[in-house]
Amino acid sequence: MYVVLPRGWGDVVSSRDGIFVCNEYSVEVVRKGLEAGENTFLIGADALSESAGWLLVKDHLALFGTGSLVGPNHPSGPRFPNLRGMYIVPTVQGGSVRSGVVMKVPDIRFSTGAELRAFPCDALVSSGIDLAVAAAHGGAGVVFVLNCITPAGRSKSDFSFLNTLIQETEEVRSSELQRNH
Repeated sequence: MYVVLPRGWGDVVSSRDGIFVCNEYSVEVVRKGLEAGENTFLIGADALSESAGWLLVKDHLALFGTGSLVGPNHPSGPRFPNLRGMYIVPTVQGGSVRSGVVMKVPDIRFSTGAELRAFPCDALVSSGIDLAVAAAHGGAGVVFVLNCITPAGRSKSDFSFLNTLIQETEEVRSSELQRNH
């Protein structure tokens, strides 16, 4: 599994057998992982939501700006990939973890929360979706986890949750791979 987390999250997860934690947060890093044969990515991002806590993305809206598939096709996948089912949403026991739809906006720092009421989404992000789309374009499954804050204030998150999420994702992917072979 390839883990790509925002720098602001610090060293909350470390590389170990079968898990590579990348210190860079870019589409190029995801494509390098695909070239190395990786088929599962865990990508993290900060988000704005009506409720604080962790959110596992099950779908996304990208209505603003450009994306990782704009321009000449990258050889990691087909020109027009089917992105349905790109997100893996493992069941995580305990804690306040929910799943939902995320929408990409130009910059969450300038969002007021009105976007949450205007569109059918549970959270807003300004980064991460491009990385997830690049991974899915290359045929990989993606766990996209959001650290949600509310428009009213910032919250301190318990990042130990990420280790539980990685373990659950490994179990889900292992059973999927066994079922498909």
